[in-house]
Amino acid sequence: MLRISRILREADRPVTTARHHGRSGIVVIWNLTNRCNLSCPHCYTHATSKKLSNELDTRQCKSVIDDLARQNVMVLILSGGEPVLRPDLYELAAYARDKKILCALSTNGTLINDLHLRKILKSGIGYVGISIDGIGRNHDEFRGKQGAYAASLNAIRLCRDAGL
Repeated sequence: MLRISRILREADRPVTTARHHGRSGIVVIWNLTNRCNLSCPHCYTHATSKKLSNELDTRQCKSVIDDLARQNVMVLILSGGEPVLRPDLYELAAYARDKKILCALSTNGTLINDLHLRKILKSGIGYVGISIDGIGRNHDEFRGKQGAYAASLNAIRLCRDAGL
């Protein structure tokens, strides 16, 4: 994954020695849920507004995180659908953090507000990726919801201002 925001943020800094984490470097992207509040034509998860009957519960998700920790996974990207729709998202992120797995969040951003931001920070999520698919109306039409662009930009600003 190319993190343009990191490249831009670090563009004016002097080059330093690369950090070695002493871990395997394995990165896992986990689609925690199929639920989503948008209807994007490019969605590979075929997300819907309804929870699937085979979605893992909190206990099962924690068991998966235990397995990931045993496999020395370094980074876990929580995605979906829209992962913010999972009521246990922040509990799972904190659980992964406690297992020494760095957590990131991949979201459409439309649901991120001050309350979610506080939960993101408390859970230890260290990176939030928010996709933008065009400017203004183009993004809204692509995402299938009027106002999605403004909501996503607001989320980006909230995360940026919080140091994410």
